[in-house]
Amino acid sequence: MRIMNKDDIITALKEALMPDEEYYIDNEVIDAMLEYSDPFEFVEPILDIISENPSVDFGSPGELVHFVEKFYKKGYEEALMESVRKSPTFHNIWMLHRCYNDANSPFHNDFLTLINEIKASSSASADIKKVIDMFTW
Repeated sequence: MRIMNKDDIITALKEALMPDEEYYIDNEVIDAMLEYSDPFEFVEPILDIISENPSVDFGSPGELVHFVEKFYKKGYEEALMESVRKSPTFHNIWMLHRCYNDANSPFHNDFLTLINEIKASSSASADIKKVIDMFTW
């Protein structure tokens, strides 16, 4: 197995994108992310990949979500809220709802405020508003 640097890993994450197909990433890439000196550096690029590719099936919730959730209560929530704010998709709203379900989260009210802002926004699509309504906030 070759050593992968940050750029190699991000390239591999992007190359695994197949619109309208389930996202699959090789274990070698996941292992490389976990072995990287600061794996938190992949949280934002992963959230960008998820938000920029709404037609990709990232799983239920999928390997990328499991990876970023390792950083729950370690900065992940702020990065996720920014991702949803920039480009709400089914998957990142679902991820936000998973965080919202922790009533003890210091960001619990922030999650709800963000969702209400999106619902009230004239720029949010009807489909995104339907996704929001699928969950109990």
